[in-house]
Amino acid sequence: MPFWDSVRDALSLEGKAVNARSVIPGSRTEAPEVYGTQMGQTGSRFAAASAKRQLEAYGSGTDKAMDWVADCMGVIAETAAHAAWHLEDYEGNTAPRSRAEAEKGARLADPWLVQLLEEPNGYQSWEEVIELFVIDRYITGDGFLLKRGDDGQGRPLQLLRLPPQYTEVVPGKKGELIECYEYKAPGQPPVKLAPEKVIHWKGPNPHDSYRGAGVIAMGPRVFDGEIALTETKTAYYENGARLEGVLEAEQAISESNAAKLRRQFAGIYAGARQAFQVAVLGRGLTYKPIQSNAQKAEFGLMSDQSRDRILALFRVPRVMLGLASETSSTTAPGEERRNFDNKRMRPILNTLQTLLTKELTADFGLQLKIDYEYQMPIEDQFKLGAEFAKIPGVLVKEVRKQFNLDPLRDVMAGPKADEAEEIENLVLNMPGENDNASGVKDRPLPGEPGRTPDPGNTATFDEAAQRQGVAVT
Repeated sequence: MPFWDSVRDALSLEGKAVNARSVIPGSRTEAPEVYGTQMGQTGSRFAAASAKRQLEAYGSGTDKAMDWVADCMGVIAETAAHAAWHLEDYEGNTAPRSRAEAEKGARLADPWLVQLLEEPNGYQSWEEVIELFVIDRYITGDGFLLKRGDDGQGRPLQLLRLPPQYTEVVPGKKGELIECYEYKAPGQPPVKLAPEKVIHWKGPNPHDSYRGAGVIAMGPRVFDGEIALTETKTAYYENGARLEGVLEAEQAISESNAAKLRRQFAGIYAGARQAFQVAVLGRGLTYKPIQSNAQKAEFGLMSDQSRDRILALFRVPRVMLGLASETSSTTAPGEERRNFDNKRMRPILNTLQTLLTKELTADFGLQLKIDYEYQMPIEDQFKLGAEFAKIPGVLVKEVRKQFNLDPLRDVMAGPKADEAEEIENLVLNMPGENDNASGVKDRPLPGEPGRTPDPGNTATFDEAAQRQGVAVT
C-alpha cells in the first residue's frame, strides 16, 4: 500500500466530531487588535497553496528547485534529525531508556514513550520524521505532526508527518483560536482533525495568526532572482553563447523572407553543439553579434552574490557547505562553525525540544532534551589548552581538565595515587622557589606574560645533582 494511502486510512480513523481548543481567558472585545480582522480573523479557511510552491524551491524536479536552498536546508535538517536526545524529569534527573543504561534503582522512561519516539510510525524512523518536520517548518513556515490514535489512556499510537501543502487551519468562529485542522489529500475528501491531535510548529508571522512564515517568504525576490539568473545562464550557454545579433542585407526584404532567414539561421547555428562554427552567408547578408560575453554579463559575480544572499537568509555560513571563507572576512572558519552551532542550531533545537515536550512527553511527566553542543576541533583544543597552561598560578589538574584528560589520580591509581594528587596540585608559572614534592624550582616559560624571566627560578645542575645524592666535584 502506498505510504500516503496508509496515511489517509489512518486519518480516516480520527473521529469527525471535533472539540475545539478554548481561547486564553478573556474576550475579543478586550483585545480587538489581537482578535480583529488585522490578524486575518475572517472566518474563512486559510489555503495552503503557497506551501506547495515554497516546497518546490527545496527540490521537486521542477524549474523552481534551487540547489543552494537544498544545501542550506539539508545542513540544518540533517543536523537536527541526527542529534542525540534523552529524557529528563522536571528535577533534571535523566530517565534512561533501558535498564542497561540505568543505574541500579533508577527510574526508567515510560517504554511506550520511548518506542513512540524511536519508531514514530511503521514507515519512518525518528530521524526521517524530524528531518521532514524541520524542512516543512523552515521552508513553508509550518510543520505538522499528527498524534494518531489513542491507546485508551490518552497516549497516541503513532506520529505521522502531515504535508503542509495538504493541511489547512480552520479558524474558530465562536471565540476559539482554532476550530480544527483539515487534511485534504489530492482526490480525497477532507478529514477534520482536532487541534489537540496536531502538533503545529509555526514560524513567526506578523501577517497571519494561523500560518507561519518560512525562509522563502522572508526573501521572495532573492529566490526569484536566483531562478531568473540560473535560467539566463542556462539559456546563454544552451544557445551557444553567440547567437543573439543582427542579420543585415544589402537590399530591403519582406517580413516573410526575414522570418524565413531568421528560422534558417537559427536552425543552423543555434545551440551549444553549434557554438563557434563559421557562418557562411550569401546574397549580400552579414551578421553582427550584439550579445555581450559571459564576462561582461558578470555571471560569476551575480551568482556569488545570489548564493550569499540565500546563505544569509538561512543563516548558514559558507564553511558549513564546504566553501572557502572570503579572504576579507574577519571571522575564522572555526568561529563560523561555533556561531552556527551556538547561534543557529541550538536555538532551533531548543524550540523543537520545548514544543515536543509540551505536546507529547509532558503527558508522561518527562522532558525531551536534545544533546547538541559545539565541539571544538582537536587542534583548537590544544592551542587553547597551551595558552591556558601559561596562566600564572594555574594548577596541573586544571590544565589536564582543559585538555579533557582524566584526573591523574585515576590514571595512577593504587600505590601512586597520593603522589598523583600532589602532582595535580602543583602550582605553575609562579616566581620564587617551589616547595612541591619534586623539589625543583619552577622554570619560567619563554615569553610568559605576567612576570620577567628570572634565572634564579631554575634549579642549577649542582642543586639537582645533590638532591639525587651525586657527588659534584
